[in-house]
Amino acid sequence: MVLANREPYSHERVNGDIVIQQPASGLVTGIEPLLVATGGVWIAHGSGSADRAVVDERSTVPVPPDEPAYSLRRIWLTEDEVSGFYEGAANEALWPLCHLAFTKPTFRPRDFETYRAVNRKFVEAAVDATRGETIVLVQDYHFALVPAMLRERGSRAPIHLFWHIPWPPAEVFQLCPWDSELLRGMLGADIVGFHSLRYCRNFVESCSRILECEADFDELTVRLDGRTTRVRRYPISIEWPMETASREEGMQVREQLGIPGHIHLSVGVDRVDHTKGLLERLAGVERFFELYPNWKRRYVFMEVASPSRMAIESYRLLNEMLVAETERINERFSEGEWKPVLLERRTLSPPELRAHYAAADSGLVTPLHDGMNLVAKEYVASCVDDRGILILSEFTGAAEELTEAILINPYDADGIAHAIHQAIVMPEREKRERMRKLRKKIAEHTIYDWAADILGDSIEIMENR
Repeated sequence: MVLANREPYSHERVNGDIVIQQPASGLVTGIEPLLVATGGVWIAHGSGSADRAVVDERSTVPVPPDEPAYSLRRIWLTEDEVSGFYEGAANEALWPLCHLAFTKPTFRPRDFETYRAVNRKFVEAAVDATRGETIVLVQDYHFALVPAMLRERGSRAPIHLFWHIPWPPAEVFQLCPWDSELLRGMLGADIVGFHSLRYCRNFVESCSRILECEADFDELTVRLDGRTTRVRRYPISIEWPMETASREEGMQVREQLGIPGHIHLSVGVDRVDHTKGLLERLAGVERFFELYPNWKRRYVFMEVASPSRMAIESYRLLNEMLVAETERINERFSEGEWKPVLLERRTLSPPELRAHYAAADSGLVTPLHDGMNLVAKEYVASCVDDRGILILSEFTGAAEELTEAILINPYDADGIAHAIHQAIVMPEREKRERMRKLRKKIAEHTIYDWAADILGDSIEIMENR
């Protein structure tokens, strides 16, 4: 059984017809095969415009659409619940708190009351859907209270909570007025998983400081109220081999954008979010042209920025600032038809995204902080001919694995500028050697390995009960 905010399939009304959509998601890619194999249940927020039209009396629909193998149980949330639970407590409070972004978290008591109520809604659905032996996989910061709530309902199932975003240092997490309740909720799980060892240690330290518990920093366990929770590292990855676009498809993108083949093109792909370092990235590109003016007309940075969480004022403001900075830099450096920065403010389809990767000579992935960042791995996977170079923020989980990338501090505009120049002038032999090593690492640990590790540890707990 999986509890996640995002559903693996949504039903949308398009021109009077009902169309099935599947979001691009590493979580879906990695976990769906487990549900298909076991005939499991995926519990998620039903947000599609036609989601209600296709479910049965239990708000359930069989999926995948072509060959149904498991059940999708939809939870219906009101506008107030979406506002308080998702936009408020999850994304205005916990998201900035955990990412150490210099955006002040907003802690509203009303939002957390709604967060608590929505967590309980998912628990009720999970209890109702449980049949026989069940392993419960709880996904992300939206559901920190679910494990303890399931225990309160008498569940003895192995519960694995995976936290997809960073876990901050203890003194930062203590800023949260709900810190104790959140930790107690999470410790209802048998295993709490994170992307990196650093986040695991931060979590154990948070428990040690905030709760009266036994914290073992060597074994990475926390014992509270007679229960022991393991804290483990599970670095998420992507499919391998990943479906990719050809160089010809990449050249078509260049032709559509008016970028000749001799121009070095860097690509960035992000949601428009404070943690992604978009304005800092533009500052680095601007500094590049200040330090290396001879690369005018020979270098272009293209940002594919998908608008996100536009119901939140700070996100709307960030979108406006991104557009304004792009226009300012282009006005300063443009010559003739050449512009140094191209900004595409839309969500690309998977084929479009693959073609954009294929069009690029380098990937520019510079979040201020990120739990993992799968764009970095997707870009590497797209370099099927070992061509390309990855510029990567050292403050991502991916940087712990992808050490052959050019690692940078995203706050350092000069450092970004020098990294861009290094990527352009690096000998082809060195680029290919770096890329071969990066691709080998991803091939050896895929999204399926991630899911198998989680399932294997959960089965071990079930067998030892």
